[in-house]
Amino acid sequence: MSAPTTRRNRALASCEPCRERKSRCDHGKPICASCQRRGLDSRCYYHPAPLSKNRSARRPTMLTLPRSTLATPSWSRNNTKGCQAHPGRSAAGPPKFHTWPFMSTVSDTLPQTPTPGSHDSKAYEAHLATMKEIVSQLRYLPVIEKCLHQYYSFKHNALVPKPVVLQILDTLRTDLVSSGHILGEKGEQVELGDISEISETVLLSSSTEVIITPSLDLHGFCALFCGANLRVETIGLLYTMAARASVFFVDRDEDKDGAFVQDMVWYSTLALRLARDLAPQSTDVIIWLANENAELRSFLEGDASLGVWRLVGDLTTDLLALGLNREATYSPERTPFFLAECRRRCFVTEYYLEKMFGLVFNLPPRITSRYVDVKLPLDLSDDEIFAQTPEELEEAKDRLTEDGWNTDGKLRAATYARLRYILSQFREGIVEYHFQASQAADPAQLRDLSSQCRQTWDNLLPHLRYTQDCWESDMPFTTCYMHAKIHLAYLQIHFQIYHLLGEDSSSPLPELLDVSANILETVVQMGISRRKGAFTFNDLPLILLSCGLPSAAVLSTALENITQDPSRVLPPGIKTPAVIRNLSVLASQLDSVASSRERNQAFCLQAAKAITEKLDKILDKFATSKFQATPDVATSTDVSPMSVLATDVDSPLDDGAGEIGAINLDDYDNFDLMSWAIDFDLGNTASDWTMM
Repeated sequence: MSAPTTRRNRALASCEPCRERKSRCDHGKPICASCQRRGLDSRCYYHPAPLSKNRSARRPTMLTLPRSTLATPSWSRNNTKGCQAHPGRSAAGPPKFHTWPFMSTVSDTLPQTPTPGSHDSKAYEAHLATMKEIVSQLRYLPVIEKCLHQYYSFKHNALVPKPVVLQILDTLRTDLVSSGHILGEKGEQVELGDISEISETVLLSSSTEVIITPSLDLHGFCALFCGANLRVETIGLLYTMAARASVFFVDRDEDKDGAFVQDMVWYSTLALRLARDLAPQSTDVIIWLANENAELRSFLEGDASLGVWRLVGDLTTDLLALGLNREATYSPERTPFFLAECRRRCFVTEYYLEKMFGLVFNLPPRITSRYVDVKLPLDLSDDEIFAQTPEELEEAKDRLTEDGWNTDGKLRAATYARLRYILSQFREGIVEYHFQASQAADPAQLRDLSSQCRQTWDNLLPHLRYTQDCWESDMPFTTCYMHAKIHLAYLQIHFQIYHLLGEDSSSPLPELLDVSANILETVVQMGISRRKGAFTFNDLPLILLSCGLPSAAVLSTALENITQDPSRVLPPGIKTPAVIRNLSVLASQLDSVASSRERNQAFCLQAAKAITEKLDKILDKFATSKFQATPDVATSTDVSPMSVLATDVDSPLDDGAGEIGAINLDDYDNFDLMSWAIDFDLGNTASDWTMM
């Protein structure tokens, strides 16, 4: 052990963590006893001149965890399928905050969390009180464990890697038991002891910067966020994912599980806010928490909630703060392979979410491709990116095509992320077209965009493209559902293009009718197949509204035109009985798809009412004109259009029509369903779940 460092006043120097916390240090080297006890081995060091200014010039630039904690696999530095920095681009890492760019030699370290006795003790006490509330919810640990294990057994496109969550869960329980914080377990709750100590520890850990080194493995990464370094964003992530899993269950107890979900939503939101307040820099777990929280809140508040839009914006800020829009950030000299792949998945998922909001809700994107040079994540599973040996990882990479696709026919979380990112680039073209200064449509430009999108889609491997036959095959329903969602994302691009091209036309373009019929058929099939597994598809109401409703409006307008002008006919391949059947089934699905706890329920009921009244009017005209519907209109499906209109829809909708009140459904002579559906506003209804 080396001799202790002395300051100029001959007093023994304390290590930096103890000095910043104003706690007693025993001056031990290389690691003092206080830091060993708190698990801060990686951050314990002695500044050569602790009372001098400009400390950052002498402070180590990279800190690493002890060798006993981390493996140092050389293969983690070799991402052979696209981790090289873009030629000619800056190799700078994530953006640096707390200092000006031209003052790189000046300390950019913010003061740590205020401690009792400091000038900002009120903030410390407030944060500590909030932390105790958050930590107290660990009494639900058995329920959280059960929910997350079931969640990962059914959900195959989860953004947060399964190995990370299960490792954190296991470490959390082990530490709580070994430290004596769990006094006993009864039923679905544990009895917690005094949580003051653990709350203080979590508060201090959450206030320190997370140092990512290229030698990290799974256990080393998890050690930065749990165990002795347990952080508030880690707890919030478990709460949010448990709540999402709970609302997905088909056989859930609404009374008991409803209270659990509300607690988890509230405290995960508190955890997210506190994590952002405390952390000097955004972390990967904060980003995962923000994404999961936004997904959960969109289910409870409605996808067009202003609160959800704010959450998406904050998530974008977190991503850009870590520099995840730049390929240089993923360099193997800075980031371990598994984490680089997880970050790519996260970024492309958020990029897709941005474009979805822009296209459906007519909102400008916050992330645009002109500022992005990130490569697609490799089409690897969680187990493959966390491979235990370099040979296993190289074998997995060798199975990929040159552009990163897997050829084994299996669909992974990375598969869907890649597909969405590819399609999102075309979506961005449409969104920016909407917001350009000139409002005049450029047919050549739009048709070229459509052609490029179709060519890209056709070049995909066969097992990546959706077919209606998948529902009758051995393919799992969750896989069919995800296939259909990607297919709808592709069709929506063409829908928007042909809608723009036909804005000045008195009737929908034939191409728009073709793609609308395809969308409607796909949406109806997704609705029919819901609830066939252990999980419900919580995004189905949004799909029915954002995809099914506009296509229904286009097709109902075409049918209405036919009743008024005998010379008009539907394009070849579109059968009138099939369209009427699908419109009827869609109205029935909209009436029942959303539960009372979802904000989207009011919008679904309103849309069902609109389609029902319009279809009823069309059928009346068919029945009283020489263009009567053929007999197979009512017999081509098990669901009778008239029975759907008379019984399944009218009764429940009449009870809630006064509450919706967004449109007047009594006078349909002047009601334009197509214009209303295309410009459908989902932001008018209050919600009991609003958190902001």
